[in-house]
Amino acid sequence: MSEKDVVILPDDNCILPTEAVTAITNCDAFPETTGYSKSIEFIDFEHYGKSFTQVLTTFKPDIPRLHNGREIILVCGEGGKDNGNGFIETYEKKPGMAPWLASRGVTVAIVPRLGRWNFFDEGGSWINIPLGQRMPVYDRKQAEYWSKDSYTTHASKGQASPTGSDTYRLPVEGTELYEHMLAATPDTIVEGYRRGAERALDNHKEPRENILLLFWGFSTGGPFLWALCRHLIPDGTLGWGMSNNPAAYLYSRASTDNHDWPYEDSCLRVRERGRPDFLFYTAHISDDLREEWFQESMHAPNFKSIEDVFMHYNIAALTEHTTRLWQSEFLPDEDRQGGFAEFLQKTLEPLYPAAQLRDVSVFEMNGTLDQVIQPWKVDAARRVSERYCKRYRVARLENFRHDILHDTCKTVGRIWLKLIESNYYN
Repeated sequence: MSEKDVVILPDDNCILPTEAVTAITNCDAFPETTGYSKSIEFIDFEHYGKSFTQVLTTFKPDIPRLHNGREIILVCGEGGKDNGNGFIETYEKKPGMAPWLASRGVTVAIVPRLGRWNFFDEGGSWINIPLGQRMPVYDRKQAEYWSKDSYTTHASKGQASPTGSDTYRLPVEGTELYEHMLAATPDTIVEGYRRGAERALDNHKEPRENILLLFWGFSTGGPFLWALCRHLIPDGTLGWGMSNNPAAYLYSRASTDNHDWPYEDSCLRVRERGRPDFLFYTAHISDDLREEWFQESMHAPNFKSIEDVFMHYNIAALTEHTTRLWQSEFLPDEDRQGGFAEFLQKTLEPLYPAAQLRDVSVFEMNGTLDQVIQPWKVDAARRVSERYCKRYRVARLENFRHDILHDTCKTVGRIWLKLIESNYYN
């Protein structure tokens, strides 16, 4: 038996048992084949009267892996508390998914959401900004970090999250921070994704038909990449712990007779992802290791803003957000030409599955012990999204959780490469 034979592709809606998962983790299937280079680009653009900078971090192999003569590009959107650097190095300070795949010939293009890169640090880290003072930074040309009088801090009183966030912040009306957060609508975030992903394609200087283009949005990154399919159609998605589109997320909550999320008062809220949140995801490890990992996580933004409103289908808050933007003095006349109803429709459009998904093959995979995207949520989301897609497949890894550790990279990465070789995306 070859090493590749150890890597098993589970049948649709089946669980890969622990012994099979362990064998994949410990085997040497799909070994390193090449070196790679890393680059960081900044893409400046205007949207709704404000300046934004989209970051693109690319891991490009020296010798690309070809599938049926096509180079493989994976566009990645990061998790809720991250800014894309979690794809590069794990909490264990080991290589993350980006270098793991790049050393096997896959180009990895990381497009973090607008506002989540700290432009006051060369590598985007937030380590030198206190947790209680972190607010989105959207433009690399911003002269200095936000002053403390540009936002207020509040104790949480129930939020659309099971993770136990205990603090949130709001921008002060009339400040530049307030205006910038107004302009950062979900469709603005998707526009940043589009520009980053298209730059990654342009850098290859290959015709689109010569590229196997795949998307992976880990956790919170998922809904934005589902929305990106409307503007840039991939060949498929590579799922691991990937949230579905917001309409599907809403349905999963409603399937448990929970109907309160659409009405949550979360407009312009920045939810701090502190120690309670970290405990939620790491209750299974020792206190010492948890503290070590938490300190490492301080390099990440550790907050969520428009992400909550969008992915949780907080339609009331999103409508308020859009209305406030419409009433602002800085919104350009060109954005008003279609009238308010058209403007509202445009900002809400990313909430729903795109017709372009008919050309997209979807592969969803998560762990049976996933703390936030449990199997029942995956199944509920499938009932909404599958009808729009070219094909749809769900797989589960027994006893894996909602994280990307080094063993996750080795296991999930090998299954992904096996899946690609199986012609699933052809």
